[in-house]
Amino acid sequence: MLSTSEPIPGGPIPRRRRGPVLVASACLTAVLTIASLGALGQLRGAPPESETRAPVAAVPSAPAPAQPQRPPLRMSILTVRLGRNQTLGQALARLELAPGQAQAILKALKDKLPFHRARPGDQLRLERAEGEKALRRFTYRQSAAEEWMVTPGQGGALRGERRAVSLSTEVARVEVEIRGSVWESLQKAGEDPALAVMAADVLAWDVDFYQDVRAGDRMKVLVQKVYADGRLHRYGEVLGAEYAGNVTGRKRLFRYTDPAGQTSYYDDAGNSARRGFLKSPLKYAHLTSRFGTRRHPVLGYVKAHQGVDYGAPIGTPVWAVGDATVAQAGWKGGCGKSVTLRHRNGLDTVYCHLSTVAVHAGARVAQKQVIGAVGRTGLATGPHLHYAVKRGGAYVNPLSIKVPREAPLAGEHRADFDVKVAPLRAKLDAIPVA
Repeated sequence: MLSTSEPIPGGPIPRRRRGPVLVASACLTAVLTIASLGALGQLRGAPPESETRAPVAAVPSAPAPAQPQRPPLRMSILTVRLGRNQTLGQALARLELAPGQAQAILKALKDKLPFHRARPGDQLRLERAEGEKALRRFTYRQSAAEEWMVTPGQGGALRGERRAVSLSTEVARVEVEIRGSVWESLQKAGEDPALAVMAADVLAWDVDFYQDVRAGDRMKVLVQKVYADGRLHRYGEVLGAEYAGNVTGRKRLFRYTDPAGQTSYYDDAGNSARRGFLKSPLKYAHLTSRFGTRRHPVLGYVKAHQGVDYGAPIGTPVWAVGDATVAQAGWKGGCGKSVTLRHRNGLDTVYCHLSTVAVHAGARVAQKQVIGAVGRTGLATGPHLHYAVKRGGAYVNPLSIKVPREAPLAGEHRADFDVKVAPLRAKLDAIPVA
């Protein structure tokens, strides 16, 4: 028999212990509830399965078959110059053109290029694709403003045309201080030295560029500059020139065309620049031997040098120093090929050692007319011009001759002269802008 004081297994809990058990049970229930709610929150906060899935790489499609690339077109350019005594046809025959192509080029240019004007140094430019004989373009160029082109037309036939060039002209002032020669001074100033020859031509009656030039002299030139496609092509007319030298003083001339159409150069007062004689028979050279006694360079003995010598390359044009009649032309002993001119003022001028003679005895020549070219014929050690002057049969020093000017500007033209020369005078006197 069991005691009633002992708990019965599985039986009811005694009352004195039921409170603590109930509290523990409630706490456990609360913990389980909170854990369940937390787990539920985690489940609700998790993203959908589709959003957490790792991205799947796209399977690349098969590459398209590579297209064969055409190699870049490479051009073959051949440039040559027309030789002395060579025709365009002869030059083309040496360019390894396709059969018949040389004749096709000549045919394309037949009515467009004046073949008789072809001169040594003209440029021929041939353009072809490498490895091909077919012509892409042929260019014949004489200057920046004179160029002809031949290109294939429809059907492959060649067609020629003269390239259109835009020409413009402006009046420019060129000013230099002489250091060395006039030629070198202009070259250092960025100008074509050919301007020295043009200036010497205008000032030929007043300035001897062989013996009057000194370091520190100054020269100003108003000249037309002709541009082809914006680049300097050539010089036009010299409209004004001024030379201020230690020997010459200040000489200034302007180009003027009167109402009758006669053009010449005059100073500020309207006096003509022209004289009966030029200062020298060459446009530009250098004095190598003066008038007087010297040792002869060939014969070796001392004798009178009855003229002056100008050193210049063979072929340099020689001009008549004044209007005259040709008294002698041809070979003359130690003088070689020579010309003698008889002038109306009683003077004779003699030109020796020429390479060519351009006049004949009895002919009339004008001042500045070319009568021959510098050479080394006769008793000469090198190319030069021996120039002599006779008065009454006796030789005189060519450098000491003083010849008066021609008549001044006609009075009725003076007002017109002042109007036309005024802008040139202002431009020549303007202070240069740095």
